[in-house]
Amino acid sequence: MQVTNAYLYTVKNLPDMLAAIQKASVPPKFTHEFLQTLGFKSTNDRSLINVLKGLGFLDSNSVPTPIYSQYRDKDIAKKVLAQQIKKAYAGLFMTDEHAEKLSSENVRGKLATLTGKDDSVVSKMASTFTALSSLADFTGAPPEKPVSKPEEEKVESPALEKSEKPNIGLAFSHVIYINLPTTTDVAVYDAIFKSMREHLL
Repeated sequence: MQVTNAYLYTVKNLPDMLAAIQKASVPPKFTHEFLQTLGFKSTNDRSLINVLKGLGFLDSNSVPTPIYSQYRDKDIAKKVLAQQIKKAYAGLFMTDEHAEKLSSENVRGKLATLTGKDDSVVSKMASTFTALSSLADFTGAPPEKPVSKPEEEKVESPALEKSEKPNIGLAFSHVIYINLPTTTDVAVYDAIFKSMREHLL
């Protein structure tokens, strides 16, 4: 049964760390250095990175995912977190669909059975789950998935002739400037335009 193995060594800074993520811009990679720029310099705080990976906020290379960006929207952040907690601790929610309401003792017992980890690790996993759940909203419908931006409309030139093959076309245009001589003889102009028809069109 699936549960994330990631956990925090201490959960006291978790609310502040998640709040900082919402305020800061999305980094190219979520590194220890970036965490320090957010004001969390303790080595214990570094375990947040693995927790964020377990929640799907970061990929395996610590690059923020679309879920990370979605969580920065404070209007839906708590529901986004709840949705990801359910995925990260799917095995726990299989044993109790309202696992977020379980007591810390019950969570520890179920995680011990699911993971087979020792008491120290299970205790940290349980406190991490409980702390995360306290910051999430499990009520109502899950948040809508991020809508990808539609492709820009392609404006085709009227001069573009489409070939029989799709998405292939050629367009050529020429601009010709002619300096007409100053004359009152209309025949001169007629001769010029007649020559253009014969040689250019």
